[in-house]
Amino acid sequence: MSKSNSRFIVPAKSSDAGKAEHKNISIIIPVAGMGSRMKRYGPKCLFPTSKGSTILSKIIKNIRKVYPYCEIIATVGFDADKVIDSVPKNIRIVENQLYDTTNMVESIRLALNNAVNDDVIIVNGDLIFNVFALQNLTKHGSCVVVDSQNRFNKKDEVGVTVIDNMAVNFAYGLPIKWAQIIYLTGKELVKFHEFCNDREKNKMHTFEILNMVIESGGVFLADEPKGMQIKEIDSLKDLPRWDK
Repeated sequence: MSKSNSRFIVPAKSSDAGKAEHKNISIIIPVAGMGSRMKRYGPKCLFPTSKGSTILSKIIKNIRKVYPYCEIIATVGFDADKVIDSVPKNIRIVENQLYDTTNMVESIRLALNNAVNDDVIIVNGDLIFNVFALQNLTKHGSCVVVDSQNRFNKKDEVGVTVIDNMAVNFAYGLPIKWAQIIYLTGKELVKFHEFCNDREKNKMHTFEILNMVIESGGVFLADEPKGMQIKEIDSLKDLPRWDK
């Protein structure tokens, strides 16, 4: 039996996406990876946190608090059925069956190709954060969330060069970190989607695609939301005290 690139579980419902004070928006949560440092626990996004929740359920809960009518797409791969069984029925599922030979860009590509809206937020699926991390992202054009306060205190995290409040380059070893949340609209979304659709780039990292968008004329505000708390979870010791 040949592998297909995607499986769609919940159909698109454009009429349900983005109402009230928010414009129509699709929010993508890539959770296809194996998370090798936590593999024995199953998918990292299903790791139990406080109050009987999982990383993924906390992400979805906080997204709904800020964008209650958005379209949410989770891109699954490793132990896909466990993840699918864990999410609410109103979450759209796209399966990256090539998760073990590709990188996150492939998962994002599949989700972008099936999103119903022209404004997109991408939230990495191994984050724990509060609602402030997502508020007001859509007010000033395409942006990336950054951290200058050592919330991402690992030297191997991707950083960003910020000049005049704009993100101009992503690379390892920079003091200001990229908080792994992106808002894409307009020409930046068009370029990002175009680069992701190049199958030769499906082993690239997301920040490399962002650099390509910037090099082609894209502009990203570097946004550090006031009151933001955020943490990337790679192991048990990463669970933040403020979330307990």
